[in-house]
Amino acid sequence: METNGFRKALEAKEFVYPLELVPGRGARGKVLEETMRMAEKAIQGGKIHALSITDNAGGHPALFPNVLGREICGMGMNPIIHFTCKDKNRNQTESILYALDRIGIQNLLVMTGDYPLYGFEGKAKPVYDLDSIQLLHLVKTMNEGKCIDGKAPGGGTECLPTHFVKGCAVSPFKMDESEVLAQYFKLCKKVEAGADFIITQVGYDARKFDEVLRFMHQQGIQVPIIGNVYILNRPVARVMNKGDVPGCVVTDELYRIIEEESKAPDKGKAARLTRAAKLIAVLKGIGYQGVHIGGPNLKYEDVDWVIGKSQEFSANWPEWVREFSFPQQDGFYLFMEDSKIGLNTNVPNFKRIHPRKKWGYRFMSKGNFPLDIPSPQEYFLFALLVFLL
Repeated sequence: METNGFRKALEAKEFVYPLELVPGRGARGKVLEETMRMAEKAIQGGKIHALSITDNAGGHPALFPNVLGREICGMGMNPIIHFTCKDKNRNQTESILYALDRIGIQNLLVMTGDYPLYGFEGKAKPVYDLDSIQLLHLVKTMNEGKCIDGKAPGGGTECLPTHFVKGCAVSPFKMDESEVLAQYFKLCKKVEAGADFIITQVGYDARKFDEVLRFMHQQGIQVPIIGNVYILNRPVARVMNKGDVPGCVVTDELYRIIEEESKAPDKGKAARLTRAAKLIAVLKGIGYQGVHIGGPNLKYEDVDWVIGKSQEFSANWPEWVREFSFPQQDGFYLFMEDSKIGLNTNVPNFKRIHPRKKWGYRFMSKGNFPLDIPSPQEYFLFALLVFLL
C-alpha cells in the first residue's frame, strides 16, 4: 500500500502543499517542541502533503533533519528531507541514503547547500565532494539497484533498490543573463540526472515564476514544479534585501512595502498572509503543481488560513499578477513581456542587457542544453565556464 502521500499526490497531479520546518540548534527545548507541535497540527489538519525539513539552513549547525524526519514518519507522514552536499563526502552520502531508506524516509530535496559558516570555535570546512547534479545521479543509480562502482572492492554486484523521490531546486530570480542561462542549463542537467520534482528559490516576481515554466515547456521538461511561497516578516525581508541569503531576492520596492505594513498594529501579519494567499492563487493559475510554504514564526493556523484564502483568490488569479511585479533593476528576462497580464509571451528576448564576449558566455547563450551526466573532467570544464562568465 502507498504510504508516501507526497509521491501519491504528485503522481495524481494534485496541487501539493509542502510546509517547511527549520530545526534549530540543540536536541531539545522550546523551539523544537513548538516545531513538533506545528508538525503534529499539520498532519492532523489534512491539507499539507509533506513536511519539508531543512539541512543546516544558511550554513549554520542545527539538529540533523533525519532525526525529525523519523519522528514525523512515526506520526504517519513521509517528510521531505533537504539533502545537501556541503558537509558530506560521497561515501558518507551513500551511507546516509541507505539509513534513510532503511527507516522509510523516501522524499529528498537534493541541493548543493549553503556554504558553511561559523561553528564550534571557528568556521567549518566545506566538503562538496559531489554537487546536486552528481548527487541526483547517485540516488537514481541506487533506485535502479545498480552497483555504485564495479571497480570498488566487492563491487560489480546488484544492490537492492532504494525508493527515493528526488527533488531539485532552481532559481529563476537571477539578475544577469549569464546567471539565468546557467540556472536553466543546470536545471536540464538535474532533470536528466533523475529529478522527480522541482522547487523554486524565494522570489516575488510573477514574470520570473512564469519564465521558468515557459522554459520547461520549451525544453519538453514535464517534471512537476512547485513554487516557493515564503511568508516574509520585516526582519527577514531586511536580511534578504541586503543580499545576505543566497538565492533569495527581496527588491527595494518590496521591502519598502513590507516596512510600511509593519507599522500596523499587527506588525503587518494580515498583509503578509494575504500576499502569500494571492501568490498561491497566481502560481496555481499559471500552471504550477504546488507551493512550498515557509516563513519565520509561522503557526499552523496561519498556514491553514493562507491555503483557505488562496482558494477564494484562485478564481480571479490574473487580477493579482501585477501585485507581484518586483523586477530587479536591469534584470534579464528570457522572454518578452505580455503587457496585458504582466507575465511573458513565448517570444524570446533578444535584447542583451549585459552583453558578454567571452567564449564561455557565447557557449551558454546558444540555448543548446546538453543533457548528458557530466564526468568529473566535464564538470571541471563546466565550473570553469561558469567562472569565466
